[in-house]
Amino acid sequence: MKYTHITEIIGNTPLLEIGEHIHGVPNLRLYAKLEYMNPFGSVKDRAVWGMLRGDIEDLKEKNKTIIEMSSGNTAKAIQGIAGTFGIPFKTITNRIKVDEVRDILQIMGTTIQELPGKSDCHDPNDPNDPLVYIHRELEQDKEKKFFTSQYDNQKNLDEHYRTTGAEILQDLPRVDYYFGGLGTTGSSR
Repeated sequence: MKYTHITEIIGNTPLLEIGEHIHGVPNLRLYAKLEYMNPFGSVKDRAVWGMLRGDIEDLKEKNKTIIEMSSGNTAKAIQGIAGTFGIPFKTITNRIKVDEVRDILQIMGTTIQELPGKSDCHDPNDPNDPLVYIHRELEQDKEKKFFTSQYDNQKNLDEHYRTTGAEILQDLPRVDYYFGGLGTTGSSR
């Protein structure tokens, strides 16, 4: 197949049946949706494209910078997509715990602002909490910033309903159980 833009290959990931000889449960049909086959390597590619798709032209026209608090896959997806459209991206976080992720983001062109706070839970009383800092930055220059807000953005959930869920039901008309892995839960809440 021939494509003209990398966003065209987000989604439609394969569904792989995991054999009983691997999972060991008789009479169980188990499948894995291979989201790592998205162009930037995770399920976050879908969510980010869903959150940005309708705003790309406005972001370019107004020369806005996308900001998000992300320690990994969401940041990689935002940078990958935004970068193809020439839109700058800045991640504000205190959670990049894997040096290779930081290196990948920097190589891709991401501006990274790591705050000294080390808590994994957001604390509105901590001036170094990423969300507190993002809101402060938005207040100072909201005309030039666009906060994707992965944890609260309804477009995030809608994209999974529209694409991930639809793809699974297209391949498997009957689904008894769905199990989703969670990281920082930027895709599922």
